Amino acid sequence: MTDLLIHAGQVFTATDTDALLKDAWVRVENDRIAQVSASEPKTNPAVIRLEANTLLPGLVDCHVHFAISGGPDWLSEAREPYATACWRAAKHARDTLHAGFTLVRTLGGRDGADPAMRDAQARGLIEGPRMVAANLVVCMTGGHGAWIGREADGPDDVRKAVREQLKAGADIVKFIATGGVMTPNVEPGAQQLTQAELEAGVEEAHKAGFKTAAHAHGAEGIKAAVLAGIDSIEHGSFMTDESMDLMNERGTCYSVTLCSGEGFFDAPPGVVADWALEKGRRVRAAMHETFKRAYARGVKLVLGTDAGTPFNRHGDNARELEIMVSLGVDPLDALRIGTRNGAELLGKLDQLGTIESGKLADLVLCGSDVVADIGRLRTPETILAVVQGGRIVHRRDVHA
Repeated sequence: MTDLLIHAGQVFTATDTDALLKDAWVRVENDRIAQVSASEPKTNPAVIRLEANTLLPGLVDCHVHFAISGGPDWLSEAREPYATACWRAAKHARDTLHAGFTLVRTLGGRDGADPAMRDAQARGLIEGPRMVAANLVVCMTGGHGAWIGREADGPDDVRKAVREQLKAGADIVKFIATGGVMTPNVEPGAQQLTQAELEAGVEEAHKAGFKTAAHAHGAEGIKAAVLAGIDSIEHGSFMTDESMDLMNERGTCYSVTLCSGEGFFDAPPGVVADWALEKGRRVRAAMHETFKRAYARGVKLVLGTDAGTPFNRHGDNARELEIMVSLGVDPLDALRIGTRNGAELLGKLDQLGTIESGKLADLVLCGSDVVADIGRLRTPETILAVVQGGRIVHRRDVHA
């Protein structure tokens, strides 16, 4: 493996001190960051020299669905041939990596597909981000997400469902605490899994050493999941201040998935089913208001897009950062949410999420000042190169 020397007008390290370095150098040896310095290091002549306006840690998306493509008919996609779904998912993973996201958490797909894809990526069989993978979501009978779910009723059945997901190779277990937008005849705010069911499921995952996430839009379902010990709340549309305070006390993370609320309204008229559009309209407005309160209240935020939901495309994951900033988040906070915070939630902060000596060299070289205009991260031309484990896995007009 050839070593790299990267010079950037600014380096966002995502560390507690010196988070934004000006005119800095980063030296990579093998798969690790060897040095971060203000002056050019002395290096072997064989080193590859790269230039960037902004250098970032690899971005982290804590909520993607590689099993679906961002089209208007997700229920039909869920019934397509299994092999077709796997090939489609591999393309989605590649698109995500090339957009600068080097680590993701998948939160629901075809049975066995996501853990297998995680392992294939780790072995170099497919090109994609590093993955923390759920398998089937755990939901009540007839509940939201049953089309990618294991239906379970009662605490004992939920325990069994969790054990089945871990047996299938899941790194994390996702519970459906409330209704959602993308399942017919289900109200997003209505609680689904009960307090007792959530407690049993979370306890079962935690005692085996695995983290948990809860799809939760409604206030009561959110509170029940937090009290059950859930590690992250997904969506959280109708979250109360009481639940935010509980999350701060318990260290629960919040993955709002603002992109999921926008996609429905990017669709041409008449393409998305009316029942989904009506629910999406209510959820989007609530998400924006809740997110602003959560940011002001100091809730631990991570970046999650729900990529794969209608017109929420894989590879456009940086849209989440753009929406955050438009809602009042400081750009450096947004970048920290999209790097360090996500790596911490996924249990990878010891190796990823910041630019520091000794960590794995997952890096994104940008051709513009993305701190001043974070929306540029959505433009493919901005991503000059993506480095994963010290290897250039995507490159655009960068000269050695």
